[in-house]
This record gives sequence, structure tokens and C-alpha cells, in this order.
Amino acid sequence: MVAQTRTATAPSKKLTFSEKIVGRSLSTDTLLKKLKALHTELAELDQELVDVNSLSPVRSQLINTTLLLHRDRGVKAYTACCLADILRLYAPDAPYTQNELKDIFQFFFRQLAAGLKGTDAPYYNEYFHLLESLSTVKSVVLVCDLPHADELMTEIFREFFVLVRRDLAKKIELFIADILVALIDECQSLPNDVLDTIMGQFLDKNTRLDQPAYRLAVQICNATSDKLQRHVCQYFTDIIVTNSRDLESESDF
Repeated sequence: MVAQTRTATAPSKKLTFSEKIVGRSLSTDTLLKKLKALHTELAELDQELVDVNSLSPVRSQLINTTLLLHRDRGVKAYTACCLADILRLYAPDAPYTQNELKDIFQFFFRQLAAGLKGTDAPYYNEYFHLLESLSTVKSVVLVCDLPHADELMTEIFREFFVLVRRDLAKKIELFIADILVALIDECQSLPNDVLDTIMGQFLDKNTRLDQPAYRLAVQICNATSDKLQRHVCQYFTDIIVTNSRDLESESDF
């Protein structure tokens, strides 16, 4: 489940933002200003005090394809931040269908893979906010209940192990580890391709102990050792069996 929970405290804070963020007449500059203002207000709202009914108008607009598929990187970065804020404020529930959530999480990780680089890169603060939200709120565990969750989990692990090789800030590496650990802890069964991605960091002959991808794999294994133990044993058993069969086949010739 998502880490944060809602208390019985009566909602007392409403979203005041009431502008349209979807429309053909909106220029990119205007849209950026509106999304930035919306993100600023959403980020300041307290999950336990917000009136979630006041979020409904922007909640539905934020998943419009004109935003998710916009050509401008800034529009997509701010849209991602706003969606992460929405998931935080609604937690532990999610105000979207399973198909919508799948689109949202794929959108999140596409933005991170494409844009999260050095601190001087455009919209670094927004990508950092998105990653931090996924790490602390744990909304990412919703992925485990979605259709084709195995495929999405595999995609997330692969993209993050590529992303971490950019030698980013240590805090970003920790956020990524938190997200991947949460996914392993929450999933009912670990996809084989996810295990391949993790184990691959140890089997690469060029791997060094100081490489970010290796450190990430170590952090994940240490944090999820109880759950991974059986899977790792089976992983190496399969390798041994496969190699034994190959040797037997070669000896036949």
C-alpha cells in the first residue's frame, strides 16, 4: 500500500487554482505559467487537510493527452510534478483507473529517463521533485496492481539502472533505490526480467565496486534479502542447469 495514510481529520483546505490547462488556444508560455502555479499550490497542500473534491477539475485535465504528449519538455515536467502531487494528496487511494495509472507511471519514467541529468540541466528541480515524491510517498507501489504489472516493473528497473549510470547526486541514487525496493516488497511475484537486470550488475566482468549501478544493485539486495533469497538461488540453479545441458550437448559431438 502507499506509505502515507489519511486521518479522520476534517478537510479544511481547498485548491484555489481554477484555470483551464487544456485548450487549443493556450500558448506554450501561458500553459507553462499555469502549470507552474498549479504545481506550486499543490505542493504546499497538506494531505491530511486537503479537500480532495476541490482537486477534481485539475485531476481530470492533467491526464489529457495534449499535456502528456506535449512537445515542450517543460510542460511535461510540470505536468508530471502535478500528477505526483495529486497521487500524494489522494493517498492511499488513487483517483484514476488502472489504465490511466499505467499511462501516468509510464509517463513519469519516460520523463525521468529523458530529462534527469546534471543539476544544470533544464527542469532539474522538477525532475528531482518527481523522483522524491515517488520515493517518499511510495505511490509507485500502485504499479504492482496494474494490468501487465510485470512488463511495467521490468521497464522501470531497466530504465533506472540506465539512469543511475549518469553518476547523479547521491540523494538521487538513494531515491531510486527506495523506489525499486518498494516495488520488490509490494509485488506478489518477482518478474524474471527484473531479477536478470539486478543480477546482471554482478555478472558484468567490467563492473567496478564504485560504479553507481553496482552500488544500486547491492542496496536493493541488502534491503530485500529475505524476499530475493529464493529467487536468487533459483536464478543460479537455472544457470548451472543450462550450462550443464550445453556441455552435454557439446560432448555428444
